[in-house]
Amino acid sequence: MFELYFTIENGRILSLVFLFVSYVPMIFGGKGTSRLVDFSWIDKNGEKLSTLILLLYILILIAPVFLEITHIIMLLVLGYAFFICGCIGICICYLNYFTTPLGQLIRKGMYQISRNPIYVFSLAALIGIAILCESILLSVFIVIYFIIQHHIIKKEERFCEDNFGEEYIQYKNKTRRYL
Repeated sequence: MFELYFTIENGRILSLVFLFVSYVPMIFGGKGTSRLVDFSWIDKNGEKLSTLILLLYILILIAPVFLEITHIIMLLVLGYAFFICGCIGICICYLNYFTTPLGQLIRKGMYQISRNPIYVFSLAALIGIAILCESILLSVFIVIYFIIQHHIIKKEERFCEDNFGEEYIQYKNKTRRYL
C-alpha cells in the first residue's frame, strides 16, 4: 500500500507559513500598508468585534501547534490544496492591493472577482489547516471568526460608499462580496 512519508507532525509550520504570507508582504507594501491598517472608520461596536476577531485569530493560529497533522492521504491532498491555493491567492491579492495608488478604488486582479479576496483566500488557507489537523473545534473557531468578520466587512463597505460614492456602488453592483 502506498504511504505518504512527507508530512509534518503538527500544525506549527502551517501557522508560521500562514503568518508569513499574511504579514510579511506588508513590509514591502509602502504607503499601501498604511491604507491596509487604517481602521479609523470603525465605530465602537466595530472595535469590540475587531478585538473579538483578534482573539479568535490568535486562537486559530495557536491551536494547530497542539494538533497532529493527518496521515490520511485524501485529507492531506485536500488540506494542502486549500492551504497552498489560499496562500498563493493572498500573495496575489497583496500585489493587487499594494500596486493600486492610494486614494483609488482597488478593482484589478483578484478584486475583479471579489470585493474581499484577501478574506476569501485566508479562509481557504485556514480551512486547509483545519482539514490537515482534522479538527472540528478549529473549524468551528474559523466559522465564528468569519461570521464576525462579515459584520466588519459590511461596515467597511459603508465606509467605501462614503469615500468613493457612485464609483464604489457600481463596483459593488458588478463584483460579488466574496465569490
